Amino acid sequence: MSQESPVEHQPPFDVPSVEEMAALLPQYAFEKLAAFGGMGAVYRGRQVSLDRPVAIKILPPEFGRQEDFAERFKSEARAMAKLNHTHIVGVYDFGITSEGHLYLVMEWVEGQTLHTLIHKGSIPVRKAASLAMQLCDALAFAHHHKILHRDIKPGNIMISEDDQVKVADFGLARPITGEAEENPFGTPDYAAPEILGKGAVDQRADIFAAGVVLYEMLTGRVPQQPRRSVQEFAPLSPKWDELIDRATHADPTKRFQDVGEFRAHIAMLINQSSQAVGVVAVVEDEPEARAGFKPLNLVMIGAAVVVIGIVLGTMFKGGDTPEAAQKQENAISLPKADEPEKKAKEEKKKGPVVVVPVVEPEKKQPEAAPPPAEKMIVVVPAPTPMPAPTPTPTPPPAPVAEVMPKVAPVTPPPETPQDVILQLEKLDAELALMITEFAAEWLANTDIGTGSDMQSLADKYIPALQRSLSGLMPQQRDFVLSEISHIANHEPLGEPDPLWPEVLKTLRKAYEAQSEAIQSRGAMAAQKMRSAQCELVLQKARERATAGKDKAAKRAEMVAAELAKLKTAPSLSALRQNVGGAAGAGAAPETAAEPVR
Repeated sequence: MSQESPVEHQPPFDVPSVEEMAALLPQYAFEKLAAFGGMGAVYRGRQVSLDRPVAIKILPPEFGRQEDFAERFKSEARAMAKLNHTHIVGVYDFGITSEGHLYLVMEWVEGQTLHTLIHKGSIPVRKAASLAMQLCDALAFAHHHKILHRDIKPGNIMISEDDQVKVADFGLARPITGEAEENPFGTPDYAAPEILGKGAVDQRADIFAAGVVLYEMLTGRVPQQPRRSVQEFAPLSPKWDELIDRATHADPTKRFQDVGEFRAHIAMLINQSSQAVGVVAVVEDEPEARAGFKPLNLVMIGAAVVVIGIVLGTMFKGGDTPEAAQKQENAISLPKADEPEKKAKEEKKKGPVVVVPVVEPEKKQPEAAPPPAEKMIVVVPAPTPMPAPTPTPTPPPAPVAEVMPKVAPVTPPPETPQDVILQLEKLDAELALMITEFAAEWLANTDIGTGSDMQSLADKYIPALQRSLSGLMPQQRDFVLSEISHIANHEPLGEPDPLWPEVLKTLRKAYEAQSEAIQSRGAMAAQKMRSAQCELVLQKARERATAGKDKAAKRAEMVAAELAKLKTAPSLSALRQNVGGAAGAGAAPETAAEPVR
């Protein structure tokens, strides 16, 4: 439920097994040890009486032996149980085991921590803003009930499978009193200066931490001193820096005084940035999401706005009211493609599934007649000449020696990247699983997948083309109708013709500029995620090298190097295809033998 260590590492204290916990708390069916850290361990279990999944967190016995700590834990648990809010992990029960473990029974959230989400790849600005506002809602509810969290950080924020925030781990929570902090609890990167300085602490300490979390979601890292601008890591408005500056100001009096105020400023900023940029309903996107816009593109679009304004002004001159123009726009509409056609095109994009048959080598028929004949000839001669040909037994060892080198390369680990990639599932299941997870993360990243954005652009381009048909000559109308047909059928667009009407030339320029921005943004997001995924594999290589697993570390380095070469989404099949050359012949059996996922 918090930023805990995975269970394969050595725990910092004697963590009870699932069986031991079942004996200590028989009212819960313990299923597994989910995670642990310095402040406790978390188990996934089921409340037998209500048949619902729960998370049971226990603290080390040392805390249970401290009377003042145990009393404060109980009082804070009761306070947390009252925090019944959509974005706060619910608390169902608490107590102390016979072995002295303070425990807390909470709602089980199926998902991942925000810490994991941040370090898996970039978070789109809209999603970051949504998560930050949900965090503010949770804190506002807690502050209204006079509860201060004191340890807000990505590891204590759960993100459910439908992107809903669940604030967890109120283990350091306490009532808001405005009194001085006797012990500097919390995580230093997110702790407000007044916590570290043992000064008076109130709700503004949680606002400080929430500002740091927002910065980390936008940039992928915690701020340093001096803090670098968010614009160095993402193409965002400078107003995001102003927002974070105020939320994380060292002086509490200069921060947002209420978390609701912080939330309102986030909402206002994201709404301002999402206002439409109208180019005859063609160009519409939020400025900060355009990673690929260059000054030249902005100049072109600005010029396009002016030209289109003049053209449309002449087109509608003659008394057409805005209401009439709207009716004309609504009357001319291109029907969208049927859903079955969309699905067929999507399947076509994925490409055909090639099944490569495995051809077994033909077995050679043994020669039956010659061996008996030779044996008969050897037995018939007199025994006296036999000592002379005694050296003849030496040839048999030679064939044995020749066979051994052919078998030897199969047993040791492969030494080339090609062999590692082709046999990755057999040689290193952990790395194969990482690649499979990378593929899922890639598909989930909305910034990388540009298909929906391109379709949205087409849905705006077609009505603009239809409106331009009015008043055109027959040949000019044919050019526009041809352009509409290409866009509607997802076909490559033709080269501009000198006979095109000016309005078509202008609309095409605007469309191409917007399309280039979408593709550039997708390429930048893909590069950022690929770098993050390669770093995760290299980190795994370093961990293995530290543990003395040199061959496994070398294998991870090879996979990272091949992963960096990909031009498409990461997957086992893409890596196999990318090794190239003679790998094609060797990859076929692996592909055929690959289990269905």
